[in-house]
Amino acid sequence: MVPSITLLPSSSSPIEITQQWVNRISKTFEDHLQVDTDLPICIFQVPENLTIEKKESYVPNKILLGPIHHFRTELYTSKQEQLKLTTAKKVLTPYKITSSFDKIVVERLKELVPELRCCYDLYFDVDDDTLSWVFAVDGIFLIDILSKVSEGDSLECFEDVIMVENQVPLIVLTEIHSALEEHLSGDSNNSFLSYVLIKTCETRSPLKFSRRITRLDLDITSRLHLIDCMYHLIINHNVVGKNEYIQNNFLDDVDLEDVENAIQMAGEVCPGANALLQPLLIILKLPWDKIISLIKKMLGENPAVLEIDIPSASELSRIGKIEFCMTPGGIKDVEFDDETHTFYLPILNLRSDSEVILRNLVAYEGLMFEKGTFLNLDFTEYVDLMCGIIDSVKDVMILREKNIIEGDLDDDEIVKLFNGITKSSLKTDEASGLQKTVARVNKYYGNVPRVKVYHFVKKHILAWWKVIAIVFTLLNLMLLVVQGVCQVYECNNGLGFSVVSFVFGFGTKNSRLFGF
Repeated sequence: MVPSITLLPSSSSPIEITQQWVNRISKTFEDHLQVDTDLPICIFQVPENLTIEKKESYVPNKILLGPIHHFRTELYTSKQEQLKLTTAKKVLTPYKITSSFDKIVVERLKELVPELRCCYDLYFDVDDDTLSWVFAVDGIFLIDILSKVSEGDSLECFEDVIMVENQVPLIVLTEIHSALEEHLSGDSNNSFLSYVLIKTCETRSPLKFSRRITRLDLDITSRLHLIDCMYHLIINHNVVGKNEYIQNNFLDDVDLEDVENAIQMAGEVCPGANALLQPLLIILKLPWDKIISLIKKMLGENPAVLEIDIPSASELSRIGKIEFCMTPGGIKDVEFDDETHTFYLPILNLRSDSEVILRNLVAYEGLMFEKGTFLNLDFTEYVDLMCGIIDSVKDVMILREKNIIEGDLDDDEIVKLFNGITKSSLKTDEASGLQKTVARVNKYYGNVPRVKVYHFVKKHILAWWKVIAIVFTLLNLMLLVVQGVCQVYECNNGLGFSVVSFVFGFGTKNSRLFGF
């Protein structure tokens, strides 16, 4: 739903409405042509394919910032408005601003409104005066929130503040802060704003920074908004350069030709084994993927959440004997040591608001990638990796033991978090460093002899033992019916029971098949 304000009276005729629309759109278009800005579209309305997964992680509920939700009466309440005004009054008190607020702050922001409109992926049918007031009040409120969070306050509304749809362009904050400082002392700088942004990102980032972040790490003049600041601090936080490897990806399935060869060898060693093993080969050759898919469709089962193709942490550790180790670096330091079989992962600090932050960072990167602003999907690929290796509490416990996962979020909640995020469908033109690392992990894991045996047993025997059991149970019941009929009517030979006994190679009286 695109936010809008009706500027035309309901009694206007269609011709008047059309003409006023032409006047408005022509002025707006002319303003857009005159805007000279390097600001890209960076604030988005999250698409439905993301919100359908978990709407409350993308649509703000407690605090609404910026014009996307400001004019949606079902969300923006008078209680929120009063809270913002009260906060603004408190923030402005030290600056001794009363009736001159519109001249000191609002008029200054009004000059930026044409440029600010370019930051959004939708058009707001409101005038520049309205937008300048929205940005002024919300900007002051956001500065106050950042100040509190940077001091260690755990604000419940921070989940809303970090959402993609709730972002406020950083130039709004810098302009407000400059206007207030100049009014008070005649001079201004961005040191305070840089400090609160850095401390906020350090405090709330799910990925832990191993070194102290300074203003050199975050040039706010080149950053777009809060989530953009956190995103770039996370992506650019690394301690070692990664080696580039080009490897073939993932495991090769067990070839049925190997099974046929094994059956042939068994027949040579033990005559008669072929007759016993051939039915197994026939069963294995059935198109089980299609059969299971059809069964699931008939049962109405929902498709599972798509995940990256990598075994879970417990499988890598228990079966592949791969060691996990935390790296003090960041996403770009994810690495697999082929010699020591060690998988290095950055420290992930998870709290109650971490899921919202992770989801919105992924959404932001994906939307910027689709616009062509970002060329890589580093953060998305990292989250896909964590979703792949965390399937159960056992996986979380392994990563906790290695100090890769920290924080006060319960293990069950962590499992639920990563099992609820669907693998991204976006792809880069070339394989990234993280994709190559995952490929190397998979290649090593797939070449371990016990893993090949494990996969064969899991895929071709254990996964279908119930199906085989059902088949033999039905066969058992059929023979019991034949036996019962023949005993009653004394027609063993007539009904062919002796033929059945001959085929299976045993008599029914001494048969263990019926001995239960």
